[in-house]
Amino acid sequence: MEQLLNGRFEYEVPKLVLSDTNITVRTKAGENYRGELFVGAEDNRRIKGMVMSSSRRILLAKEKFSGNTVCIPYGVDVKGLAAGDCLESVITINSSLGEYQIPVRVEVADAQITTSQGEIRTLDEFVKLAQKDYREAFRLYTSERFMEILQGADQVYRTLYKGMSQNPVTYQHMEEFLIGAGKKEPVQIHLDREEKDMERIESTLKDSVYLYKNNWGYASMEVETRGDFLQVEKKVITSEDFIGSVYELEYLVKKECLGQGKKYGQIRIKTVYGTLVYEVTACGKSEYSLNTRSQEKKAQLRIARWYEQYRLKAITAEQWKSQTLEELEQLKNMGCYFPKQQLMETFVQYETGDIPKAMAALWSLRSMEFSQEQMEEEGVYLALAVRIGVAAEEQKEQVEDRIANLYRMNPRSRILLEVLLKTEEEYRNSTARQLYMMEELYHLGCTSPFLYLDAYEKLVQEESHLKKLSPFMVQTLIYGAQKQGLTQELTLRIGHLAKYVKAFHKSIYRLLVLCYEAHPGKNLVDSICKYIMKGQPGKKEYFRWYALAVEQDIRITRLYEYYIETMPEGYQNVLPQVIRMYFVYNNTLSSRKRASVYANVIRNKEVDKATYQSYKKAMEQFALESLEQGKISQDYAAIYQECIEKITSVAMGEAMSRVIFAYRIYCDDPKIRKVIVCHGELEQEECYPCNDGAAYIYLYTPQAKIIFEDEKRRRYAATVDYNLQKLMEEQEYVKQCMALDVANPGLLLHICGGGDSAGEVKVRNLGCYQHVAQTMAFTEEYRHRICRKILEYYAAHAGDDTLDSYLREMDYLTFARVDKVLLGEILIEKGMYERAFTIVSQYGYEGIRTESLVMLASRMILRTEFVENEELVYLCLHVFEEGKYDDIILTYLSDNLMGPVEEMALLWERMQGFQLDTYALEEEILLLAMFGRVYLKKGHEILKSYIRQKGKQQVILAYLSFCSYEYFLGDQQMDSYIFECLEICCQREWELDKICRLALLKYYAEMKRISEKQSPLVRRILEECSEAGLRFAFFHQLPSCYTKPYQLDDKQFVEEHFPAKARVMIHYCMENGEEEAVFKSEPMKNMYQGIFVKEFLLFYGETLRYYLTVEQEKETWQTEEKTLRLEDTVWEGNSRYQLINQMLAGRILDQELPLEKAMEQYLERECLAEKLFPVME
Repeated sequence: MEQLLNGRFEYEVPKLVLSDTNITVRTKAGENYRGELFVGAEDNRRIKGMVMSSSRRILLAKEKFSGNTVCIPYGVDVKGLAAGDCLESVITINSSLGEYQIPVRVEVADAQITTSQGEIRTLDEFVKLAQKDYREAFRLYTSERFMEILQGADQVYRTLYKGMSQNPVTYQHMEEFLIGAGKKEPVQIHLDREEKDMERIESTLKDSVYLYKNNWGYASMEVETRGDFLQVEKKVITSEDFIGSVYELEYLVKKECLGQGKKYGQIRIKTVYGTLVYEVTACGKSEYSLNTRSQEKKAQLRIARWYEQYRLKAITAEQWKSQTLEELEQLKNMGCYFPKQQLMETFVQYETGDIPKAMAALWSLRSMEFSQEQMEEEGVYLALAVRIGVAAEEQKEQVEDRIANLYRMNPRSRILLEVLLKTEEEYRNSTARQLYMMEELYHLGCTSPFLYLDAYEKLVQEESHLKKLSPFMVQTLIYGAQKQGLTQELTLRIGHLAKYVKAFHKSIYRLLVLCYEAHPGKNLVDSICKYIMKGQPGKKEYFRWYALAVEQDIRITRLYEYYIETMPEGYQNVLPQVIRMYFVYNNTLSSRKRASVYANVIRNKEVDKATYQSYKKAMEQFALESLEQGKISQDYAAIYQECIEKITSVAMGEAMSRVIFAYRIYCDDPKIRKVIVCHGELEQEECYPCNDGAAYIYLYTPQAKIIFEDEKRRRYAATVDYNLQKLMEEQEYVKQCMALDVANPGLLLHICGGGDSAGEVKVRNLGCYQHVAQTMAFTEEYRHRICRKILEYYAAHAGDDTLDSYLREMDYLTFARVDKVLLGEILIEKGMYERAFTIVSQYGYEGIRTESLVMLASRMILRTEFVENEELVYLCLHVFEEGKYDDIILTYLSDNLMGPVEEMALLWERMQGFQLDTYALEEEILLLAMFGRVYLKKGHEILKSYIRQKGKQQVILAYLSFCSYEYFLGDQQMDSYIFECLEICCQREWELDKICRLALLKYYAEMKRISEKQSPLVRRILEECSEAGLRFAFFHQLPSCYTKPYQLDDKQFVEEHFPAKARVMIHYCMENGEEEAVFKSEPMKNMYQGIFVKEFLLFYGETLRYYLTVEQEKETWQTEEKTLRLEDTVWEGNSRYQLINQMLAGRILDQELPLEKAMEQYLERECLAEKLFPVME
């Protein structure tokens, strides 16, 4: 303004250089943006100014700036904008070099997931990626962005993914996820063959077995060998090792580990779904000796079994003889008929009464010298030889001593002991001595069934020899029970002796069970129960004995307690009367077993109503105590359901709200250790131990996913079978908990619903939805979904004043993140303007109806008493730009808005319709327009209003000067009011800049008629111009009465506009058709701030050709060539110059009459001049 007033205003200035003429920002939802804008002048001069944004989301680090090169940091706040939203704004720079506007476009886009297979948008596309590159798919699967794929129809798999993406995440987890989502089948592995038989292996060799997989996907296999002669090259195989669907598993058969005979080994291939077994049989050499030795062993085993059957009287003597002799004949044909076989043949013939054949078979051994390794054969031979009568006399005398010596040398031999016991007089007549020797042999490690058979036969003959249940006796009796069956006398004696055994032994218990199975009886039941109580009496398997004892009315201390302790869970049969009555008064059971008793009473209450009534009070008390502790099982569930009808407190409701959703899950897969339950709506998964194949879990919605975990923390989603049993009916309890305002997350989830089936909001459950919105146990996504339903309910019931209390108590910022539009509309409609304003201040007002925003803005202005608030200014500006406003908003904007000049001018225009005070706004607009060099089409109206309100003289004069520059130098059209003001200022002789008078003069020149009042002013300005040497082409437009004194009639002007600091040369030549034209060069005069003028005297018929060269700083350029000649107006005027031109025109145009007339006038003027002004001598 000062420059305009003191005449130092620089009209032509360099342009402002911007680092960005438009700004486009692409970002993601929730990801704000920062940038920098650099501003400077073309000539690097110092600049200053102001910077403004049209949107609250475009944040500027500074409002004012100055300097040569200025950095303006800015930020973009996208809080409250969703993916797909677009924001358009403008950054306005009002500077000393002009006003500039920079369009800003902000796009909030969905981030693309790009892979080697292109963009991944759906789970099906991810599956295709996994088929092509499983590793790359796994990297995406374990990234945070995988959840972005599970949108739309694939959103149902989010819960499954949540459970299958917990660390440590493996390829197996992704495989199970895809199987659980139904996108593929499990990878099944099979072998090309299951066994291999190798013979004649002379050196270590390599072989292979082929593995086949049925489809694409991941599989991991652990390879182990059984047999030291086998060795595999790879211990771990994965699906990546397969070529297509085939993998060749190579293995070595090591010759040095084979030894003699055949070796049996296995290659075991373990997958998560099972184990494949490949059996390998190998031998170093296939010699006959090896084969016959094997055949000999098998035959000997068959012979022993036939003998055992004979001893047990399972077959007749003839059958035994026939089968044994047949086996011996086969051995003889194989060349395996040795002394051992000869002795066996002799024994068979002797036992069956064929003495001659026995003698014949034994006769050849009479002269044999037995070796040290053949002591058993020698002992048998001596015994048989004496019996059959083939022994020499000297042998008969030495038999007993020799056999005794042989046994002393080989005390572990059962055969020698048997021979000794049958030949030695000391033992033959003493059963006790025989049993003692047998037991000693047992302790030396002998476990031959014939040892047990011999001992058992002795016991059967005389059970009194059974004096204690020693390990040997127990094994003997078990053998006898299994092979022959125990006698009743023995069972009674065993039961009696069991009472004296101090410690529990599994073998004795087994024997007692066999006794009862052979001869059931009350005494045995008593013995068994008392015996098992010496060990671990609480094992489930003992229930049958306790039940029998109770049934047979056996009295044993703690019998009833153990009965209940071992009773199966969920036992359905009616408890015996004695049990029911006992525990009415003597309840020392654990809580779990008390629950079993009570549950049984409840299940059978229709059968035994009296017992139910006697237990009822205790059960009710027990139910409350157990519920408080949160205990759950099938039995507890039955008790809760029966005994708790009404929930009387919030604490009780909290406890009940968990157990009512309990399920019993059973899984018979032995590798499973844990059961994981994933609710997609809850932040944390729930983990339950799996014991004996069963676990108790909590399921709140049908959409919950059940996942299993093994000891290696591998998880399974779809490849483990299980059974699920619901324990309680929850509907009535849910209603009571809801009435008590119980806020258990599981209960809330059940009420509000999970997945896409979220329930309907009603007055009675509105509190539950409110709890969900504020409970951090739920995922943010679910809380947002519930918030949206609450908002929709509020919107549908906006007229219900009872909801106001909910609105005041809600965490409205949480709801705003979900749907700021709906919440904003509700709050505004309810008159909660402060909260609504807080929401739009944080999350923006995009989408909210303009009418609502007008109400909000207007009310907030009044409540803040017109105090400036940046967010409120932006809100008012937004509704104003939408064409909606009231007088309050307009007044507030007029006081606080600092924006583009045109926008402020529009604000002024709108305020006129409300007849508001606009004085301050008008002054601000005029000052900003001058500072930013902005020409306003309605500036004259603003000036008129400002003047009408007695505005400041300096501002008025400065703006008139600014308009004069725009009109005179910028050729802008001006309203006549501006010139009226200039006239008044000149008439009042106010101090005006020269440009004002020049502009006024130019305005007069364009007028059709100059009034008498204006005439003196025209003459005065022309005189000032003449004194200053200012002559312009528009002077010709003035009536000649004003320009005649300044001899302008004979002058032609070449006038051009260039930068004020430029140097301009005119190159011209005059053509008259007679002489050859020669160009001349002269500088043009900078008449006024870049208006360059050159005057020429031009006669009719002459043509002026010219062009200009302009030099500015280091740049020079040339204009196009132009021509100038006199126009047809040459016939007018009567000055000497005009008469000469008329004569020239008459001659050239061959018009005699005008020519003569002009000559006559010219001569008359010459004559008159000579008379009036004689020449002085």
